[in-house]
Amino acid sequence: MSRFYRMFLMAIFAALFVTIPVSAAQPRQVYAFYFGWWLGDSWGDAALSDRPANPYDQRDGSVIGAQIDQAKGAGIDAFIMSYYGPAGDNLTSQTFNSLLDQASARGFSAAAAVDLGSPNYNNSAEAITQTLTYVINDRANHPAYLRYNGKPVIYFWNQGRFSLADWQYFRSLVDPGYTSIWVAEGTDTTYIGAFDGLYLFNVAWSSNFASTAAGWRQNVLGAGGTFFTPTVHPGWDENAIAARESRNNPTDVQARLDGEFLTNSWNGAASSGADAILIVSWNEYYENSHIEPSQNFGTQALDTLRPLIAGWKSGAAVGATVSNTNAASPAVEAAAPGTPTGQTFTLNFLANFRSGPSTGAGIISEIPYLAAVEVVGKNADGSWIHVNYNGVSGWVAGQLGYLSGDVNALPVTG
Repeated sequence: MSRFYRMFLMAIFAALFVTIPVSAAQPRQVYAFYFGWWLGDSWGDAALSDRPANPYDQRDGSVIGAQIDQAKGAGIDAFIMSYYGPAGDNLTSQTFNSLLDQASARGFSAAAAVDLGSPNYNNSAEAITQTLTYVINDRANHPAYLRYNGKPVIYFWNQGRFSLADWQYFRSLVDPGYTSIWVAEGTDTTYIGAFDGLYLFNVAWSSNFASTAAGWRQNVLGAGGTFFTPTVHPGWDENAIAARESRNNPTDVQARLDGEFLTNSWNGAASSGADAILIVSWNEYYENSHIEPSQNFGTQALDTLRPLIAGWKSGAAVGATVSNTNAASPAVEAAAPGTPTGQTFTLNFLANFRSGPSTGAGIISEIPYLAAVEVVGKNADGSWIHVNYNGVSGWVAGQLGYLSGDVNALPVTG
C-alpha cells in the first residue's frame, strides 16, 4: 500500500469522527425603543403628564450610562434608538454615538431606528442613501451595535415616505447581499419586498395581545419575512400630544393598572413564539409608554418586567393572562349587523373597529389592512363609516380607507 493511499484512508477515517459544529440558536433577546432628544428644558413641556424620576439632559453620557444600567438590570439587552443619521451632527447622531460607547463599556447593545418622520432629515433619496451607508459601513461595525444571528439590525420609522420600488433601489445600492436585517414599521407587508420584517410601534389598541402578536408574526412570515418583534407596552395615553398635533383616531387611554397591563402585554408577546421582543418604550413620555423610573410610577415597570423577562429567557411557561383588560368587551359593545347598502369600505391601514362614530367609543376589535367590509351608513358629516365586520356592526374612521361608491349616497345611521 502506497504512502499516499495510507494517508488518504487515514483522512477518511478521521473525518468520520470529527464533530461538526452546530450553530447555536439565537438566544432570546429583549429590546426597548429609545429616544435620544431629551434636553434639560424638555421636561417643562405642558403636554407631559409624567417625567423621569431624575430629569436629565442626554448630552451627558453618564445619563445614558445610568439608563443602560437600569435597563440591563431588568433583563433588557438593547436600546433601539430613533435616529436621523449623521447629517449636521444633529442631536440624535450625538446621542447615538454616545449610546454605543456607553453600551460597549457595559456589555449592552444598541441599534438605529432610522427615522423618516422629520421634514429636515432623510427627506431625499440621496439623504437616505447617505444615512444607510453610514449605518451599515460605520456604526454597525461598532462592538456594541446590535446583531441578530450575526447580522446588524436596522429598524425604520415612517418608511412609507418612500415607495417599495425606492426601497428596493436603496437596498440594491447599500446592502445588495442582505448582510443586515431591515425592519419596517407598520402593517403593510408589501414592504417585505425590500425589508426583512416588520414591527408594530403601537399595539395598545389590541383587545387580545396574544392574538395580535401571533397573527402579525404569521403575517410577516407568510409574506416572506424572516424577522418580527412583538410589541409590549406598560400602558398608553397620547391624549395631550394628540390634541396638540391634531392626530386622527388616537388610541384610547390604556391605564397601567399597577403593572397588570404590562404583564398582560408581555405575556401576549411572549406567547407568539418570537425569540426577540420589543418594549415600546424606554422613554416616550408624550405617549406615556415609558418604562424608565418616573415621578408618577417609580420603578413599577422595571420591577414588573424583571421576573417576566427572566422567566421567558429561561424557557419557563408563559402566563395565561393575555387579554387587554382596558379594551372594550366585544360581548358588551358589539351590535347586530346592520342592513348593507351595497357599498364596501377598503382599509388602507390596520384600523380600530369602534362601537360608535368617535375616538372615545369602545374598541370592538381591529380590522386588518386591505380588508373590504360591508357599508351600512355614515355619521352626519361622513367622517365615520358604519360597517359590518365579523358578524357585528360598528364604526371606522373614514380617513382610514376608501369607499367603493359615493359617500353622499349613504344613509346617516349615527
